[in-house]
Amino acid sequence: MSSPITSLHSLSPLPSLDAIKPKADSPTGELNFQQLLVDSLSQVNQLEQQAQNNIEARLLGENITSSEVYTSLRKADLAIKMLVQVRNKLVSSYQEIQQMRM
Repeated sequence: MSSPITSLHSLSPLPSLDAIKPKADSPTGELNFQQLLVDSLSQVNQLEQQAQNNIEARLLGENITSSEVYTSLRKADLAIKMLVQVRNKLVSSYQEIQQMRM
């Protein structure tokens, strides 16, 4: 027999694209690419730290389910994979620009 899912309160929904607003310090009101990358790195780091904290909490016998631990691990894993793909695309674009003749 399987037990019903009792608590998903620790899972927060991902922000929508509408939630990304231009920074006030930008004079033209456009997104600052550097700040966007730094914010993304920070978010990925937070997801990784949350996953590690959930693992520790589960091992110490705190009130956290295995599914919550697995979900936090998957979220962190997907965020890291996405960040690596963004990096790969940036490197590829940079190399393509280097090969352009002026």
